[in-house]
Amino acid sequence: MSSVEIGRTSSRVVRPPFYLVMSLAMAAVIIAGFSRTVPDDFTAGPAFPLLLAIHGTVFTLWIVLFVAQPAIVARGSLKLHRRVGWVGAGLAAAMVAMGLAATLYAIHSSSVPSFFPPPLFLVMNTIGILVFGGLVTAGVMYRKKAEWHKRLMLCATISILGPGIGRLLPMESFGRAAPLVMFAAILAFGLAGPIYDAIIRRRVHPAYLWGVSTILVSMMITGPIAFTPAARALVAFIRSV
Repeated sequence: MSSVEIGRTSSRVVRPPFYLVMSLAMAAVIIAGFSRTVPDDFTAGPAFPLLLAIHGTVFTLWIVLFVAQPAIVARGSLKLHRRVGWVGAGLAAAMVAMGLAATLYAIHSSSVPSFFPPPLFLVMNTIGILVFGGLVTAGVMYRKKAEWHKRLMLCATISILGPGIGRLLPMESFGRAAPLVMFAAILAFGLAGPIYDAIIRRRVHPAYLWGVSTILVSMMITGPIAFTPAARALVAFIRSV
């Protein structure tokens, strides 16, 4: 190796893998948030519902996989990454089903967090899990285009950060602003990728324009839909069955 090549190698900036760092940060939010409530869920009151136990297990497996996948890529094991990815696709489908089921259960059993009006909780969770499913589907479709794939999968997981953030932050103290605080926290994670792109790549990849915009639009339409007679009637119907 020539002295010029050595100089170039030594001057190269080695950055930590962005997607691995983001996955770890998001996992930390989820773990920290749920660690405040999960122990009491299993020890207080009647037996913990099997539905919620399955929901929590599926959600946990997704977070583990979400951290593992960029770590596998960082090691250069692309073949393993692709194989594990198909497991993730099936897990994402289970996430959508269990997310909707858990939301309906919370409404039916009147166990919605006090800082969320039930219609808002119903619409917010339903739209959020459908956005997750849509972004994961897009990510799978673009699995052969790595730059699109990894950004869409990141946005998909950002879209379901709400439950962890809601448990981590003192939501009760925010009163009616609680939903806006949660949306702002989710959006902060959503903007991290485009900002990183703008700094490192000098341009924002179009995958973020689609992914982050989808999350933002879902936030904007949640309130107008939630505070309609139809949403209130749906909550009343779910509670009555």
